[in-house]
Formats: sequence, structure tokens, C-alpha cells
Amino acid sequence: MVMQKEQQAPTTKPLTGQEYLDSLQDDREIWLDGEKVKDVANHPAFRNSARSIARLYDALHDPKYKDVLTTETDTGSGGYTFKYFKASKSAQDLIESRDAIAEWTKLTYGQMGRTPDYKASFLATLGGNPEYYAPYSENAKFWYKEAQEKNWFFNHAIVNPPVDRNKDVHEVGDVFIRVEKETDKGLIVSGSKMVATGSALTNYKLQKQTSRNNIFN
Repeated sequence: MVMQKEQQAPTTKPLTGQEYLDSLQDDREIWLDGEKVKDVANHPAFRNSARSIARLYDALHDPKYKDVLTTETDTGSGGYTFKYFKASKSAQDLIESRDAIAEWTKLTYGQMGRTPDYKASFLATLGGNPEYYAPYSENAKFWYKEAQEKNWFFNHAIVNPPVDRNKDVHEVGDVFIRVEKETDKGLIVSGSKMVATGSALTNYKLQKQTSRNNIFN
């Protein structure tokens, strides 16, 4: 009798620098001085920043930095991740996460204030206490796993656009981001937010809402 070998999920690793740059080649719409940016990774306004971030991703695969920057995942993938993407469970975990951030910062001489570890501190809470996000706990678990295994670059948008300061907020509310429809997969929204540092170079965006339950829904 021939026994079929059980297939195992591939071991996961964070993005490499090239994989990060390739991830920017999508359908994102970026405008600068009235012109649409066709290639963010190679545009003069963004290419140096993009390559500085790519260097951070490459460091996750460099034996010189791997011990201080990375740790085993807790998602069952059998891979490794940047330490700040994993929920800390001890004082030692917190210290090691701090050291990982400090080491990454040295690679850009402290000039990149919004790097992938910036929102990782929030993403780690999704796995540390997913029940907090009920009834969207499963979504929280999904994004914790997704972010930890790839170390995607997230940013967030937090401020309503200043439309007309002579009017009350409710009078210009149609411009602000709002829920148009709710589906089984989540919410469909329209409108605007601003102050989204690094948005041209990130993979995903977090949208601040008034309710905790609207996060990742």
C-alpha cells in the first residue's frame, strides 16, 4: 500500500526588499502636483524612501541582524517575523521588541519616522486579545496572522479634511468618510480622510473609527 505524504503549509518568511518593492506595483492611485504617479517605486519623489524601506525588509533575512530583529511566529506557520508584529507576553518580549525597533531605526539613521514597525504595535494587539474586537474577533485573528507572517507595511488615516471652517461639522459631514453599506464581508465606505503618513508606500491602511468594533471589519 502506498502512503500519501501529508502536505504541510509552506514555512513563512517576511517580505524581502524586492518583494516589498514589487508589492507597490499595484493599482494604487497616487497624484503629485496634478499628475498621476504611474510607478511609485521608481518615481523620483518616492524611490529613495521606497528603497530605504526595502533595506529594512532585507535586514530581516540578513544573518547579521536576524537574532535581534526576528523571532518565531506564533501563528503555526513555522516561520519567523519581526518581533514587534508578535504579541508580547513577558517583560523580556517587550525588551526584545524595543531592541528590534532600535536596530531597524539605525539602518535609516533615524530619518524614517513611519516604518512598518510603526503600526505593528497595534497589529500585535489583534492576536493578544482578539475578543476585544468582538463581534469581529475572527477578522482580528486573520489580520494578526496576515501581518505577522508577511510584515506588511500598514499606515492609518485619522483626520477629517478641513472643508469649510465657517460651518459646523454636521454641515459638511457628507465629505467625511462614512459607511454606505454593510455586508457579510465588512463595510463599504465612501468619503475622505487625511494625514495618512507614508500612504504612497504602504500596503494597507487602517481607518480610525469612533467605535472599536469598526476596526478591520
